[in-house]
Amino acid sequence: ALVAHAVAQRTREIGIRLAVGARPGNVLMMVMRHGLVLSVAGLALGLVASAGMNNLLRAAFPVSSGVSPWLFASVVPALLVVTLAAALIPARRASRIDPLIALRQE
Repeated sequence: ALVAHAVAQRTREIGIRLAVGARPGNVLMMVMRHGLVLSVAGLALGLVASAGMNNLLRAAFPVSSGVSPWLFASVVPALLVVTLAAALIPARRASRIDPLIALRQE
């Protein structure tokens, strides 16, 4: 949703880029890079928070062994793939923007 909102806000800029000569593939990669940065930042914050909660759970429930590191290792790549797949939809939409229509907005 954040990437879709960013594309909607930057429609005019993307239209100008396409009108000046940017290839749709370059626009696609620009938007996907933005989605990747958001995904990695969210995953990093989530890993730090979950590691802290893991220690908190172990302290609160001494019989618990906590969450396995293998779970972290399997969830992180899966979340990265899902978020990049979700960013692909607005990225493809951005690469197909008609420059004339984008420049006429507002």
